[in-house]
Amino acid sequence: MRLLPIALLIICCLLQAQQQFRLPQPKPLSNRLSTSQTPLTKEVLTLEFLLASVNKNFPPLRAALLERPLAEAELLNQEGRFDLSLRPRLETQNFGFYQNERFEIALEQPTTVWGATLYSGYGISRGRYPDYDGKATTNEAGQYRAGVRLPLARDREIDSRRADLGKARIGLRLADLSIDQQRLSILQTATRRYWDWVAAGRRLLIANTLLEVAMGRDAILQEAVRIGALPQFEQVDNQRIVLQRRSNVVEARRSVENSSIELSLFLRDDKGQPQLAPVEQLLPGFPDPAEISEKQVLDDMNDALARRPEVLRFIFQRNQVQLDKKLAENQRLPNIDLFTEYLREAGDGSVKRGPNDLRVGLIFELPLQRRQATSRLRTADARLGQIEQRESFQKDQVTADVRDAASAVRAAFERSTVVSEELDVTRRVEDAERLRFELGDSTLFVLNQREQATAEAAIREANALADYFRAYAAYELAIAKALIPGSKPAFTSPANKQQP
Repeated sequence: MRLLPIALLIICCLLQAQQQFRLPQPKPLSNRLSTSQTPLTKEVLTLEFLLASVNKNFPPLRAALLERPLAEAELLNQEGRFDLSLRPRLETQNFGFYQNERFEIALEQPTTVWGATLYSGYGISRGRYPDYDGKATTNEAGQYRAGVRLPLARDREIDSRRADLGKARIGLRLADLSIDQQRLSILQTATRRYWDWVAAGRRLLIANTLLEVAMGRDAILQEAVRIGALPQFEQVDNQRIVLQRRSNVVEARRSVENSSIELSLFLRDDKGQPQLAPVEQLLPGFPDPAEISEKQVLDDMNDALARRPEVLRFIFQRNQVQLDKKLAENQRLPNIDLFTEYLREAGDGSVKRGPNDLRVGLIFELPLQRRQATSRLRTADARLGQIEQRESFQKDQVTADVRDAASAVRAAFERSTVVSEELDVTRRVEDAERLRFELGDSTLFVLNQREQATAEAAIREANALADYFRAYAAYELAIAKALIPGSKPAFTSPANKQQP
């Protein structure tokens, strides 16, 4: 009879140990689960902090940013075709009847104004020249000259140098669009890795909680078996559950470590070195998901067509091809150049011309067939047609991307809502099962199954929420939200004041 009060006391303790499975309040996980030797910060690692690190220190993005200097170098190269040219020249003739020597130096400056070219120079000669080469003769102080060549037809509106310069300037904008496109893709991948890490941490928290419940129960069961209040089977079965849940913890911890390693490719310090995020920096839970209205989708769709680099790229590619077309049309024109030159003879000598001369003339040239220009013109027209068709399809593609991403967000939101309701119902079933156990109508085995069902529902909820936030990251990529100045992720967890 003395064993009865003891048995009742143990059973009461056992019932108290059968607490309903609940995820504990947010708190840091054990330090032994940390995969980082040098934590970045003691605060929660937010998505905003991660994306700031990506923008500043992610090597592929830094490599993409170098496309701008490459485009600037090409622009400088094309501007170099308008550099001022210095052309010295020295001629001597010493073994013939006419022995002489002549030195000339000229400066030539091509301009972008109507294709005009400015030039000036100086020449001085000594010795005897034949009569037919009298222009080479100068007085003692030499000859100064300055002039301008101005195209009147071909090369007036555009020429190859100005066309290439214009395309190089457009190339700067194309480089920026290429950077933007790569930035969007990189930020989306980083965001997905972040939510993978958060989901893995949530699953680890659930596994740890399940294990703690089973281990807390095990000590009481051992005592109950020792005094004969419960059969040995109950304690052995609980040991099986402990081992099973310990295995689940190992698996969940490995998932967190794997997610942290993948996240470290994007999370970097100021030196660009990858950093493993410790579990202490995990979010306490997922933010609350939100629905997307049809009006928001339509507005975002219109904005995406005005922002997406893939669409804007066609505008600038068309401008480049239009320059090619304009150049081809220019090359079909006759070459009529007007030149005006001023000459001044300086010093004494035998030269009778001058001392001031003004020369004006026209140069005419016309290729009769002009097949090269015609070929280039047809090529430009064909490329413009290609761009038009591809641009139209790309706009359709962007529209489809936004619609599909919005559909994925809605489906993920609906699924997360259903799974959350499932978790709530599962918890109520567990409560009812616990009540039956307390009344002696159930067994410890069944109650453990109910706890396991609650944990599995909690894991499904974590996975569903992770799917939602990954889907929303894809939606933000589709609408190119990251290209809006000053934009931030839609779901920023508690602000982290430290920035990389």
